[in-house]
Amino acid sequence: MKTLLFQIPPFPTFIKVGKGTFGKGKKHFRRIYTVFDFLYVQKGTLFMNEDGKEFEIREGEYIILSPGHEHFGYRPCEESTDYYWCHFLAHAPYFLTDEKEIQWNDVLVAEETFTEPAQFLMQIPQSGSLQNKDLGERMLEDLTSANDHALIENKLQQQLHFHKFLLFLQKEALAIPSAAEKVSEQAIAYILEHYREEMKITDIAERLHYHADYITRCMQKTMGMGPLQYLNEVRLASAKKYLSSTNEKIKKIAKQVGIHDETYFSRLFRKKEGMSPQEYRRMLQREGIRSPD
Repeated sequence: MKTLLFQIPPFPTFIKVGKGTFGKGKKHFRRIYTVFDFLYVQKGTLFMNEDGKEFEIREGEYIILSPGHEHFGYRPCEESTDYYWCHFLAHAPYFLTDEKEIQWNDVLVAEETFTEPAQFLMQIPQSGSLQNKDLGERMLEDLTSANDHALIENKLQQQLHFHKFLLFLQKEALAIPSAAEKVSEQAIAYILEHYREEMKITDIAERLHYHADYITRCMQKTMGMGPLQYLNEVRLASAKKYLSSTNEKIKKIAKQVGIHDETYFSRLFRKKEGMSPQEYRRMLQREGIRSPD
């Protein structure tokens, strides 16, 4: 497998992101792009060919297709396949080398001076699997959800989200799964399964047989947030889909995502989105935006 090397600064520039589905029997079309094409499979399998080399990208795996090289689906999907795509551009020279073991001290090329920035060589495998799958998908969803907003501020934030995601991929290439990551994965799986129910940190602790404080420390270390904050993120993401695709009352939507206090739900929503649930729904209606099924 190959490794992509990017000279930084400047960071690669985000262009556009989206989420799609290839139905059973469908495959990626043939094309040559002048930019990088990142593909991540959330469910199913993509069968991609780049310049004669075949790649089978399964659930939780990604590939970065390079500019100027022909790529296409060499085989139809065997099941409905959900995927994220992201196009980006590298302004500085980039290289494609044989895979090697990557260390942090390989990334820093030159220290900063008083007048010149530090120089880095970001090294990301051309294809691979995400060890912290839930965090990676949440970052991709944050990047994609900014498409739903007409505000210029949100478009600018997409560049920041993209840079954070590149750094996440770099850390993934360097990381060895830790005990904290394993505990976090278990907590995340429980939250995703039960977020529609009333839930306390003690419920998670009892299910996983770890102390609540330990679970919180593990998630803060690996995800930058505790279990209750992550629970709220999941609930609000689900609520946004209901708001965009149904006409149900706010109180009912709040209950459907596990929050039985409408006032508390509205306060959480405003803190996250900068507007009330009603304002969010009206904004989407004005823009003619509906979430995919």
